[in-house]
Amino acid sequence: MILALATCAESLCAQTPEDVARALARRVEDARDLPQAVSVEWSNTSSLPEAQSIILRETFLKEFSGRHVFVAKAPGAPAAANAVVRVSVRETPTSFLLLAQVPAATGVLVRMVELPRTAFLPVMTRGNGLRLTRQLLWQQEEPVLDAEEFAVGGPGGPGGLVGDPSTGASAGAPVIFLLRPDAVVIYRQDDDRLSEVQELPFSGYRYVSRGLRGAIGKEQDGSIAIVLPGLRCKLRAPATTGERWNLSCAAEAVTNVADALGADSANDARSIALSAACQPGSWRLVSVATDWTQPDKLLLVSAAMKRDEAVASVDFAGPVQHLAAADDGKSALAVVFDLASGSYDVYRVSMVCGR
Repeated sequence: MILALATCAESLCAQTPEDVARALARRVEDARDLPQAVSVEWSNTSSLPEAQSIILRETFLKEFSGRHVFVAKAPGAPAAANAVVRVSVRETPTSFLLLAQVPAATGVLVRMVELPRTAFLPVMTRGNGLRLTRQLLWQQEEPVLDAEEFAVGGPGGPGGLVGDPSTGASAGAPVIFLLRPDAVVIYRQDDDRLSEVQELPFSGYRYVSRGLRGAIGKEQDGSIAIVLPGLRCKLRAPATTGERWNLSCAAEAVTNVADALGADSANDARSIALSAACQPGSWRLVSVATDWTQPDKLLLVSAAMKRDEAVASVDFAGPVQHLAAADDGKSALAVVFDLASGSYDVYRVSMVCGR
């Protein structure tokens, strides 16, 4: 990997942030052997407000597109189908960094420019340093229709009082449910990954749908409801130690899968509420993609903010197909279709205080 850094010594610090973004685009264009047709992935992993990141991204793309053709990656296409320039916004205690990773015959070239934090002082006070983090929990080739997390094993939890770690139902522990067209799979989280607890297939059922339709929700009696095209199921936690989860299903004509669970159970796949102890108030995660052939991002906004006023964001390599808040409201599960690998990825997204 070859690194080239543009610093204040090259007079970039006296320029506007947009000028620095244009300078980075020109440095990327000058990279040797860069193909004519490329795709650009932009991510903001810093505390820079999303509105400012969007401005930098659009400025970079406008400057860069003068000499190159952008190619959108199709679902399932291999990563090498076209060259990908990856640009990320990062930070140090004193500055923001725009870092571009450029494919080349000799490896990956890195081009980087620096922006002092003082260039953004008017906008850095909003949101008190809130940021979004993402954690990859699961990845598979089979479609994931829904991913939900519910606390079980306590009063009001699905299935009543249980306490068997082998079933993922230890007292008050959150349990993660992934819905596939042919089965529901129960997991518990161990450190950074998921461990399978039990897989329950939909015996005798054939999934028929033009789209990815399926939903999981919590019923008033504490059981877990599962709705698929033509099928409704109820999932109950073990009543005693050593028992397994129990699934019962019946055929049912379902016109709208999400509505069939009721307003209290169904999550909005594009927008959900989120909370943090350090920042009281009403906050929401909002998905911005309008079609499933483009990368996506989640924005953090308050009830009074527009999308372009978002205080934080997190990027994904494909569309967010489903978004659901955890029971405690402190994090969310996002199902993402990775456009490069064709896999279905499940992430935990959290709102974090501080930088």
